[in-house]
Amino acid sequence: MYNPTDYAYIVGRLRALETRLLTPNIVERMIDADTAEDTFKILNDLTFLNGCIGDCGVKDFQTVLKDGVAKMLRLVKRMSPNPDVINFLNLKYDFHNLKISLKAKLTERGYEHINHALWDYGSLTENQWEQFVLDGTIPPLTEGMHSTLDDVYKQYEINPDPQIVDMLVDKHYLTAMLAVTKKLNSDLTAKYLKRLIDFTNLKTFIRCKELDKEESYFESVLLEGGNISFDAYMDSYKKNYEDLRLSIERRMYSDDLVICLDEFTNKGSLLAVEKKIAKALEDFMKKSNRISFGPEPVFAFFWRFENHMQILRTIFVGKLNMLSNEEIRKHALTI
Repeated sequence: MYNPTDYAYIVGRLRALETRLLTPNIVERMIDADTAEDTFKILNDLTFLNGCIGDCGVKDFQTVLKDGVAKMLRLVKRMSPNPDVINFLNLKYDFHNLKISLKAKLTERGYEHINHALWDYGSLTENQWEQFVLDGTIPPLTEGMHSTLDDVYKQYEINPDPQIVDMLVDKHYLTAMLAVTKKLNSDLTAKYLKRLIDFTNLKTFIRCKELDKEESYFESVLLEGGNISFDAYMDSYKKNYEDLRLSIERRMYSDDLVICLDEFTNKGSLLAVEKKIAKALEDFMKKSNRISFGPEPVFAFFWRFENHMQILRTIFVGKLNMLSNEEIRKHALTI
């Protein structure tokens, strides 16, 4: 059992690093820059990317951002007093790579089509995923991943839809995260995951409804463990969005869900829902600022750091595709 004060050093370091992450002013400068090359130059002002840029140009922005994540992960791993913290962070990358590799294998796409999308961090290497795609060699999978493989193969045989791979892997990922959270005995992280499950189920409900998926399909990808019960979603799926709204607004911790659902019914945009969800989770994670020691500030920092990297990725994709500044703002998460 780890004492919360064991985290004093890492929390102090990350609090200092947090002041050097993106700011609204830097984001606006990057979006308003005249060219993609001018946007790329602003990366030199970001101390958390020191040593990652080198001779790279704007078209190498993915490499720079991936190196930035790897650098931050190494720092956190070096300072963390608890290996379960590292397992928690690794899960996201392990399950992401599993999802990409499984879809390639099931749709018979070559490794060369997916290697750019794999993340070279986590507990497994790109070479191990390459062998899995090429010849079916199963790597030493981490917690919950064997059952993920079994479930995906079974469901894909019934319904050969690549989207079900996404949903099932995400489902097992959150289940695995819940298991690690119990080991960490982190109340805030457990509450965060319950909210994340609720938001994931809401997005799944909308996607399945809009694609007119069978009830059995929706049931196979729906998650348990959130604040809103499994049955509430299943009962509403037979009816409509208004029925779901009435069902969830009577429950605790549902205000943000109702707002997100209203956003979709008013605008018909899943992107708008994604942004509302990101804002709700950001607000929730700010509660970690009131926690002096423990794993919670570590998770909150890394969650915020990854969001900032996603903002940078969105800006560069928009700039290189010559989208308008307003269109880029529409797609980028807010800080």
